[in-house]
Amino acid sequence: MQKEKMKHWFGLKSLLLLSRVVVGLLLFGTFVFSIQAIGRTYDIATGGSEVRLALNTFSPNLFPAIHDTKAGLDDGWHGRPLRADRGPLPALQVAAPDFELAANPREPLLRYREPTPWKRVALFHLGASDSLFSLPWLFFLSIGSCLLWRLLRDVTPATPFTFANARRLSNLALLVLGSYIWEQVAYVLVRALVPAFRAPGLAETLNHHVSLNTEHTLPSVWVGVGLTVIALVYRRGVELSQEAELVI
Repeated sequence: MQKEKMKHWFGLKSLLLLSRVVVGLLLFGTFVFSIQAIGRTYDIATGGSEVRLALNTFSPNLFPAIHDTKAGLDDGWHGRPLRADRGPLPALQVAAPDFELAANPREPLLRYREPTPWKRVALFHLGASDSLFSLPWLFFLSIGSCLLWRLLRDVTPATPFTFANARRLSNLALLVLGSYIWEQVAYVLVRALVPAFRAPGLAETLNHHVSLNTEHTLPSVWVGVGLTVIALVYRRGVELSQEAELVI
């Protein structure tokens, strides 16, 4: 029995050590990405004026679930095939002096000239670029890594439940939910920054179809909901652990 307890103890310690190493690498990565972001910002502000934006032609970037639901109901009402079967909107080959749509049927690319440096920098930091970087992603990575580091630092096999870590889990859940809300605000800002170009086959202007890379780099709102549930369960575990110590 004692041997099994010792094996379990060393297993937990090894897992905690590995987790701390991973989070430590994330913290170091945050520093590296910050330095790279400064250099990239300078290049965008002083370099060429071309802007390259990925488009999602299936649905607008704000509240796409509402749009997709309405489109599905319309398709069913008129007896058309599902939108997923019809594929992206076809007529996106546009030739104009001020902008160009690349011939990519799956993910069209909008290219145009933006003479204002601060607008190019703002689009880059909002996540409207072909890289993974965005200011919300860097903020989430840095704050989330710090919370995880402090959480793992306080966890030991002897004291797995603490009120401080319950609070950190709640803060992590709020960070994920806040990131989702900020993404919607970012889309509003993108609509204001990108000119209202039009293309055949799209009812709305192209700035309503710009896709931010935060959709792929930031956790979804459901991750935030799941973390909220975990934080509540963890807090209850802390309370039960405290009650058990008082009884003993």
